[in-house]
Amino acid sequence: MEGVLEIPICTFWFCYNIRCVIFADTVIRIKTCAFSCCSSLTYIKFSINIEVIEDNAFFNCDLTSVFIPPRCRSIGFAAFKDNQNLAIFHVHSNVELGEIVLSWTKLILESHFGGDNRNSEEVNDWIKNINNNEKYSLHRACSSFQPLKEVIHTIIQQQGLQSFAIKNEIGITPSRYLKENPFANVTEKDIIRDYILKKMGELE
Repeated sequence: MEGVLEIPICTFWFCYNIRCVIFADTVIRIKTCAFSCCSSLTYIKFSINIEVIEDNAFFNCDLTSVFIPPRCRSIGFAAFKDNQNLAIFHVHSNVELGEIVLSWTKLILESHFGGDNRNSEEVNDWIKNINNNEKYSLHRACSSFQPLKEVIHTIIQQQGLQSFAIKNEIGITPSRYLKENPFANVTEKDIIRDYILKKMGELE
C-alpha cells in the first residue's frame, strides 16, 4: 500500500483471498466498502496517520481485534459490522463513531447491549470507555497506541504480575491486549523479565 493517500471505494470488495493488511503510513482515508465482505481478512494494522474510515469499510470480514490510532477522527456507519469474532476494539475518546459500527460483533453480542442495538450514542460511549475505570489501568496501558514500557512497569509495581490476568467486563485481559496490539513495541515477557530483575536488585 505504499504511496497511497486514500484506499478507493470497493477496492477489494468481496476479495476472499486477503488475510492480512498492513497500511503504509501515507494512507489517511479508507473509503466506503473498500474491504467489505473480505471474509478471510483476519488482521489489519492501520496507518498511524489514518483520519477517516468510511461506511462499511470492513463490513463482514473476519477480524478479531482492531486498534485505531489517535489521529483518526471519524469511523462511518457499520464500518466493522458483522465481524463475528471481533472481541477487541480500541479507539480514542475523541473519534466520531457512526451508527452500528460494531453491530453483530462478539464485542457487542457479549456486552449488556447485545445484538444489533441501534441506541448508538450510548453504545458508542461505552465502546470508547471500556477500560476507563481505574481498576482497568493496565488494560488501558496495554491497549493504547504505542504502549509505554515505563507506564506498564509502574502499574505492575503497584498491582503485581497477576494483574496481567485480570479480565475486564468484556472478558479481555491486559495480556491479550498487549499481545494483539499491532502498535506495541514491548511484550509481556519483557515486562516480566524486567520486573523480576528489579525485584532481585539487578536492574536499576
